Amino acid sequence: MGRLIKAEFRKILTTKLWWALMIPALLLALGWAWGVSALTTDIVDDVSSEEILTQFNITIDQLSWSAIALTRSMNIATIFPMIFGALALASEINRKTITTSFLTAPNRAALLSAKAVTYVAWGLIYGVAIAIGASVGTLIGSGENYLPSGGDWFMIVLSGVIGCLLWTLLGLGVGALLGSPVGALVLLLIYSLIVGPIGDLVMTGLTEGSYLAGFLPNGSANGLTGATASQVLFTQVEDLILNAGGVVDDDQREGFEEVVRALAGAPGALALWISAGIFLAWTAFFFMLGIMRNRTRDIT
Repeated sequence: MGRLIKAEFRKILTTKLWWALMIPALLLALGWAWGVSALTTDIVDDVSSEEILTQFNITIDQLSWSAIALTRSMNIATIFPMIFGALALASEINRKTITTSFLTAPNRAALLSAKAVTYVAWGLIYGVAIAIGASVGTLIGSGENYLPSGGDWFMIVLSGVIGCLLWTLLGLGVGALLGSPVGALVLLLIYSLIVGPIGDLVMTGLTEGSYLAGFLPNGSANGLTGATASQVLFTQVEDLILNAGGVVDDDQREGFEEVVRALAGAPGALALWISAGIFLAWTAFFFMLGIMRNRTRDIT
C-alpha cells in the first residue's frame, strides 16, 4: 500500500494540474476574503437592525463580523479542490492510463484504496492553502475590531479545510463514476455554481424557516462553514446579552443564526454538526459509487 500511495503522489507531482488549480484557489480565497471583509460595515448595517441586537444596545464593534468574510471566501474556493478530485480518476479512465495501474497493482481494491488515501491528503493540502489565502485576505481587508479570536478563527478555518477535503472526495467519486473528465466537470460546475446556489435560495424563499436546502450537497457543504460562523457570532451576542442581564430565547437564536448563515452564503443551512454529517454522507455516497464502479470497469 505504501508503494502505491508513493506512486500516486509521484504521478500527481509530475503534472502541472495540482499547482495550476492551487494557485487560483489561494488567490480567489484571498481576493474574496479581502473584498468581503472590506465591506463588513455594510453587512453589519443590515444585521444590526435585528431585534436581538437593538434590544440590548449592543454595538457592532463588539462582534467578529469578519468571520463571514473568512467563511464565504473558503466556500467559494472549494470549487478548485472539487475540480482536482473530479479529474483524478476520470482523466486516467478517459486516457486509458488507468489500465497500466490496474495491471501492475496487486489488485484493484489496493490501487483504489491508495488513490483514496492520496486524495484525502491532497484535499487537506488544498484546504490549508485556501485557509491561508482566506486568512491573509481577511487580515488585510478587515478592521481590527471585527476579527475573530484565535480559537474562533481556528474553528472556522478547520471547518473550511474539512469542506475542501470532502469536496475533493466527492469530485473524485463523481469523476470515477462517469469516467469522463468533461462530463464530470460540466455536471459538478453547473451544480455547484448555478443549480445548487439558486436552488438553495428558492427553497429557502418559498417557505420561511425552511431547512430543505441544508439536506442537499451544496447547502450542507456551505452550512459546514456557515454554521460555524453563525455559532461564533451568536456566542458573542449571547455573552453580551447575558452580561447585560438579558435572556436569549430559542426564537431569537434561530432568527439570528438564519441571518448570519445567509450572509455567509449558506441560506437554509442546519446546525454545524448536522451539516457536517449530511455532507459527509453525500460524499461517502458518491465516493463509494465511483469506487465500486471501477472495481468492475472494463479497462481494455
